[in-house]
Amino acid sequence: MATNASDPTFRSYSSQQAKSYASNRPSYDSAIYNVVFEHHANTGGQFGVLVDCGCGPGNATRDMAASFDRVIGIDAGPAMIDAARSIGGKTKIGEDIKFEVAPAETFSELESLKPESVDLLTVASMSFEFQIRLCFQQTLSMASHNFLNPMVHWFNMNKFYAEAAKVVKPGGTVAFWTRASAFPHPDTPNAQKLKEIMLHFEKDILGPYGVAGNQHAAEMYDNLPLPWGVSPPVKEFPKSNYIKHDYDRDGVLSNGNTFFAGAHKRTYEQAEKILGTASMVTRWREAHPYLANTDKDCVKVFLNELREASDNNDDWLAGSATTILLFKKST
Repeated sequence: MATNASDPTFRSYSSQQAKSYASNRPSYDSAIYNVVFEHHANTGGQFGVLVDCGCGPGNATRDMAASFDRVIGIDAGPAMIDAARSIGGKTKIGEDIKFEVAPAETFSELESLKPESVDLLTVASMSFEFQIRLCFQQTLSMASHNFLNPMVHWFNMNKFYAEAAKVVKPGGTVAFWTRASAFPHPDTPNAQKLKEIMLHFEKDILGPYGVAGNQHAAEMYDNLPLPWGVSPPVKEFPKSNYIKHDYDRDGVLSNGNTFFAGAHKRTYEQAEKILGTASMVTRWREAHPYLANTDKDCVKVFLNELREASDNNDDWLAGSATTILLFKKST
């Protein structure tokens, strides 16, 4: 089964849109990196070369670079790579992070990548649903070194896995993660009403502007094609070496206390900026140019409904479901 959910929005971003994307997308929580790095280390992985595929403006790339000697961020969008290069970043040994324009389906052809040279290959992603949660985090201070990328759920997975097999070392790791649907913390006043408003916005208002990639992320990658299920199968990543971690599915807290990736707060003004970077919002606004950025803009209407349901109180907690997929290349 092939996934050809090529993202129609991020790859065609202008320079200004890419800069806005970089500056308004907060970073990932350290809990996610910890799971990925601990699994990589505990299964014999080294911390020499990291490749972050679909790196966008390089925010997650910079987060991870401090743990690796050599780091390459790749993305199919030239404007995204221009934004990443303008920000820059250093590796563990002080080398500059390299940012290269390349699709996920052909990145092994890059001159900067040698066969079987990569210790860890990552694809970090933030679905639209999670951006709702981000809207209520406490600060934008980490926005300049975020993650958020054009994501594995936009790739042709047959070709991506074949490319990964070419560049990852035997015993190396491939890691995907996404933070999916957003939920108010169960202890939040009027939590059920807030949850209904979030789901209505996600499914009914923006759902028609989603594509297959959005659906994969919303489903926590339950139906994402895996290496042994594509045609032809990519046998270098066997099912026996595969692990999937799911946290806080459907808003049910895995640890009974708080969200795996944290519960946070954010003002409505910050929320509007973050949601404006979502691909589905971009497509909604393109379809409704006379409503975009007016009082009837889908984001403004959504945030007003949340504000009313929370009694005009910004001070409430929300979090997200998270999934992490980990593959090991056969030795």
